[in-house]
Formats: sequence, structure tokens, C-alpha cells
Amino acid sequence: MRIGLFTEGTYPVVRGGVTRWCELLINGMPEHTFVPVSIIGSDERAVVRTPGNVTETTLIPMWGPMRPAVVPRRRRALEDLLGRIWSAALPAATDDATDVGGFSQALRGLTGWHGVRLSRMLAGDGSARALLAAWRAQRRVRPELPPLSLADAVQATAHVDRMLALADIPFPEFDLSHVAANGPSALLALGRWWSAGTPILLTEHGIYLRERYLALARTDLSWPARRAVSAFLRALSRVTYEEAIRITPVSRFNDGWEQLLGADPEKIETIHNGVETDLFQEITTEPAEPTIAFVGRIDPLKDLATLISAVEIVRRDVPDVRLRLFGPTPNGNERYRDDLVRQAAEAGLAGVVTFEGAVSSAVPALEAGHVIALSSISEGLPYTVIEAMMAGRATVNTDVGGVGEVVGDDGMCGVLVPPRDPDAMASALVRLLTRDEERRAMGRRARSRALAMFNLDLFTERYRQAYRTVQSAETPPWIAAPGTTVERQRRRVRRSEAVPATIRVVPVPAVQIAAGNDLAARSDTKDNVLTEGRG
Repeated sequence: MRIGLFTEGTYPVVRGGVTRWCELLINGMPEHTFVPVSIIGSDERAVVRTPGNVTETTLIPMWGPMRPAVVPRRRRALEDLLGRIWSAALPAATDDATDVGGFSQALRGLTGWHGVRLSRMLAGDGSARALLAAWRAQRRVRPELPPLSLADAVQATAHVDRMLALADIPFPEFDLSHVAANGPSALLALGRWWSAGTPILLTEHGIYLRERYLALARTDLSWPARRAVSAFLRALSRVTYEEAIRITPVSRFNDGWEQLLGADPEKIETIHNGVETDLFQEITTEPAEPTIAFVGRIDPLKDLATLISAVEIVRRDVPDVRLRLFGPTPNGNERYRDDLVRQAAEAGLAGVVTFEGAVSSAVPALEAGHVIALSSISEGLPYTVIEAMMAGRATVNTDVGGVGEVVGDDGMCGVLVPPRDPDAMASALVRLLTRDEERRAMGRRARSRALAMFNLDLFTERYRQAYRTVQSAETPPWIAAPGTTVERQRRRVRRSEAVPATIRVVPVPAVQIAAGNDLAARSDTKDNVLTEGRG
């Protein structure tokens, strides 16, 4: 089978949890050919060595300048679709219900766009007028809503139009689309589903919509602009849940969110992550100084500010404690890293908190700490914690996402603390750093649990079965009879099996953002509210 693997800001350009998941998936099923299609920021390049069953990789940069195209006839058709999209995302109704059917039909028209590239069409006026019209119509039935200014509409659509510009992007053909996140990458897969009947399997590591809500809260967008972007993202997420043949969240926590957001529970099957047990032998040595280690991306979702604050508190009881942060700083997160360095210095922790950079394997990072800490405000089913448990290390973790499913909720195999609570995290860290036997016993129990629950063979076999289920789904009714679109595509897929390994970059010039907008200055970074990046 030839499988399109859709990612965003992760595999193969940034190392982290989702990239690790992709590698295990691809390497675990050599009988299948994988075709990664990755949405990237602007200038990222592949950092992962691909195996023989990856024949070609497509990188799609979302950002960059572009000359707008002025085609009046096509513009009118585009304005009609944009109007329908925003009217469905913000229906003139007395509640916040999304017109999922209307949104789906309008988006389907956009993904079937032909002629002048959408990115060039959207580089002109974009969808700001359509958003303003939909907002005004909604205010007529909901007068309590505040007005949306033109500036607000331009800022909101600057983000949304970047996503819409992906709708007519070409990429290789395959038998099945496996989407590793909702959002922009799902939009690409939806277009192929509607045009050629290529079925979709959706895996969510974190809940895309929930994490975008968190990202929006950190921006300087006005409340009306944030509400508009949220409405669009909610509509897209719901359409993806509706159109996917199967949904395989990595945790039961995600399962609950997906159902809350409208996913059919009959489609959902939780598949926990797996790890190669032979790579993570029990670590029996410990560093000379009391050390806390973190393994993961330097990213706001990891809330390392809380971890640094916790270490400041830990020093009162453990004066010689160290915090070593292992992991890359993705493009665009440099400002966040600088803020953390400044925070540590102002707290008198310069030299206590060290940034060790990316590591090719988690093992050296796990060896470097007595305790492994995770302070995230959102997670899927983190490999950091699973691998630490495999290695027999005790962990202190925030109780978010599927973390509780990994360590259990009884405190025997890992400690759970509330997110954004440095006092609670510090208390747990002090306890484990100062009670040697308790720490080591927890590590031994954690290893036994991880070996039993997160077996790589079970992981790959469940995805292998999911692929068979999705591929055997009925051809959608809107696809023509055999011998037309779908059959021609399948013949092309079979002929392309022997394509040599290549990486191609498909440029997607960005829509223009009004000068002076702080978000515009950061539009090519991971701070963009649409961006998914996990690890």
C-alpha cells in the first residue's frame, strides 16, 4: 500500500515526539510505501534520514511574499466561496453552532479550485470582506456581540487565508491519507478525498483545536479577531472528524475531546504509542549532583517557565540542584528561549539551568538526570515519559493530555501535579531528589509498566489493521464509476511505486499581512496560531 503521511511542523524537519512516532510507524511497516507531505514554516530542511520505504517527500512552506494576481472573473467565484465559508463558520444563528454541512460544501469547492493559484488570488484582498459580512449578519441576530473592525478582520484572515492558500497545492498520489494532526494538513487530505476518493485516517497527538485556543490566548489579537479565527478552526476540525474514515487518537483523553467536538464515537479507536524496548535498557547509574532533566522541544506548550520557577523553589531544600534542558529550539521559538534564559538569570539560576541542545537519542539525556520532569500545558501521549519509564527513571509530570494514562493515577509509577503550579512541581521534585530508595523503586515500577503497555509490536499491528480498514472503505458516492478519476489515480499510484527517494519543495507564497501588525512580523514562526508542532 502507498500511504500519504501528512504532518505539520514535525516530521521530517523537526525532531520531537511526533517525528519519533512517524519514524516508528514507517520503520515498523516496511511492506508499505510512505509518502510524507509536510507543511513547514519557510526554510526548514529535512533533518531525518528516511528509510527505503520512503520514496519521496514533499515539503510545503506556508509563508513567504507573493505578487497578487488580479483576475476579476475568478475573483468573483472566489469571493462567493469565501463568503459561504465564513457564513458557515459564523452562521446567523442565536448560538455558536457551526454550519458543518455548509462549511464542508464551500471548502470542497475551494479544494477543487482550478486556474490561477489560490495563493496569488488570496494575496490581494483575501477573505476579510467575507468575514466582515458574516460577522455583521450574525450580529443582526446576536446584537450583544461586539463589532468587528476592518483591522480586526484583516488580522484574523491573515492567518486563515494562509491555510486556505493550501487548498490547490499539488502533491503525489497514494492509496490512503494518514493525517498526523487536524488543521492545515487535514485540509490537504480533505482535498484529495473530495477530488479522488483517497480515504483519510486521522491521528491526533494533541487536540489541534484546543492547542490553537491556547495559542490564540497568547496573541495580541482582539477578542473579535480571536473569535473569528477560532470559529474557522472549529469548523475545519469538525469537517475533518466527519470526513475521516477512522480516527485514532493516541490517548483516551483525546478521544473524549474528539467526541465533545462532534466526532462519531464509532469511528474512534485509541492507539497508544509504542517504543523499541531494546533501545531503552534500565539505567542504574545516577549523576554526581542532584539533577533534573527535561527532554523535548523548547516550546511554549512545554511551559518551561514553570519548571524554572519550580527549580528556584527546589534550591531552598536542595542547594546544589541542576536543571538540564535537552532538546532543539524550533525556528521561531528563539524569542521564547531567550525569555527563559533571562528568567533563569534573574532568578539567580545562571549555570544552574543549562540548555543542552538537541540530542540524537534520548538515552544520554535520561542518564543525565535523577528525575525526568515534564511541565507541559498540553500533551498527547509523550514519548519523553514513556522512554524515561522504559529506562527506569522516576518522573514528575503535569497532569495534562494522556500523561495520566502513561504513568497511572496512583503515583506509583510517576508523579502527577497540576499544570502551571511551580509549588506543586517543586514539592514533588524535592521529594524524589531527597528520597533515594523511593525514587529508584518508582523507576523500577515505571519500567515494568512501560514494558507491558507500550509495546512497539502492538503499536504497529494496530495501525496495520487500521490501514486495512480504511483502505477497504466504500468509494464515496460523488466519485464517478470505475474507469474514471479514482481508477486512473490508482493506476498511476501502482506505476509510481518504484520512484527513487526524492525531496521536493512546493512553494506556497503567503497572503500579505498589514504592515505594523506584530503577528505579521512573526508570521513565519511557530508563534503563528495555526501552527502545529509537537515533541
